[in-house]
Amino acid sequence: MQSHNKTARFARIAAAVLFFSLICLAFSGSGRIVAARLPGLQFAPALMSCLAAFSLGALLAVFMIALLTFCFGRFYCAFFCPLGILQDLIAFVSRRKGEKMPNCRKTRYLTAGLSFGMVLAGWSVPFLLLDPYSNFGRIAGSFTIGGILPLVLIVLLAIWKKRLYCTAVCPVGTLLGLLAKRGVFRLRLTERCVKCGQCVRMCPSGCIDPAAGTIDNERCVRCLNCLAVCRVHAVKFGRPEKKAQSFDEGRRAFLVNGGILIAGFAAGAALAKTGMGKLAAYAKRFSILPPGAGDAGRFALKCTACQLCTVNCPAKIIVPAPGGDGPVSLDLSRGACLYECNRCSQVCPTGAIRPLTLEVKRKTKIAEARLNPRICIVFQEGEKCGKCASVCPTGAVTLRKTGAPRPVNPALCIGCGACQQVCPAPGKAMTILPVEQQALLEG
Repeated sequence: MQSHNKTARFARIAAAVLFFSLICLAFSGSGRIVAARLPGLQFAPALMSCLAAFSLGALLAVFMIALLTFCFGRFYCAFFCPLGILQDLIAFVSRRKGEKMPNCRKTRYLTAGLSFGMVLAGWSVPFLLLDPYSNFGRIAGSFTIGGILPLVLIVLLAIWKKRLYCTAVCPVGTLLGLLAKRGVFRLRLTERCVKCGQCVRMCPSGCIDPAAGTIDNERCVRCLNCLAVCRVHAVKFGRPEKKAQSFDEGRRAFLVNGGILIAGFAAGAALAKTGMGKLAAYAKRFSILPPGAGDAGRFALKCTACQLCTVNCPAKIIVPAPGGDGPVSLDLSRGACLYECNRCSQVCPTGAIRPLTLEVKRKTKIAEARLNPRICIVFQEGEKCGKCASVCPTGAVTLRKTGAPRPVNPALCIGCGACQQVCPAPGKAMTILPVEQQALLEG
């Protein structure tokens, strides 16, 4: 029996290592197929994608994760959550032993209520700060303060209390825990338990209480460590035994915890509505956006700054917000948005960047080029140039018979920045200006 339990734990670790390797490949910028598919199966991005625009695939992903969690518990947290696996790696390297931890039920219910209330009201800020996938993305894809700060916090928490983030803070973990709490198959301690404490020392969630003879399946992340280390086979995974419980005690706990969750949800929705105006003004800082973003206000509501588009942009012009406290944007001073590329719209897992075919992307106006003759070397110095016209992919920049560029045709310009990139004039005669709303050009 114990050998089977050890095999199950080994299989769990192998699956987690495989998934973690694949998700790291996605954030390396080299795994295009993986990047376009795997992150979209994460719970929070799939949920955000459903809210951004109906997606059958995203809805199916959310449903399957919820169903599997209700049937078997929080295996998602042990197998498929990259931030959770990272915490396990940190705890393993630090050789930190597990210990029984307080059940921060009120804290996590309030946090989850606020987060989901704001998200359903249309504001992604709480997920930007708390979503495990987005935080892992910032850690893996950015060496700015937006990536360093969550890494430092996660390292400190993992060394101190292993999976404390997952059991006390993470809104996704809280939601899945509510499903696992009354799930079909659960972990439990049997009468064989000799209270040696070995399972507690191996538990990353601190959810085992040998003295009370209980395992808190709501916080358990299904690492299967307790099954593998118990020498007397006192830990069982299966259908729970029915135990008598005081009706008043159960009802009181349900009312208190449910009230906290609902209050947090309502407060989150109210905060989202009152903050919309401030968010719209804040979003204007990020004026030139990836094709498919729409406008600054919409994009700020949907983007969780996971940085997947940043690391997968071949031109390296998608950049994180200063400080990592907002959505990504385009920095066309670094280069041009490649005419033959639509990768960012293919890899975005939340729908913040709408998926565009290459044909549609080529007609999407993300900005607009302007010519300043006072800087152009053809006008000012009489030199031959014409580089701006030669690289313009849409024909928006043309030359006069004299070789001087004509004003940019706004009906053809998509604002890719190619003309600005090649302009040899000091100060750039071709500059890219933002547009309030991305639009599809006719023709």
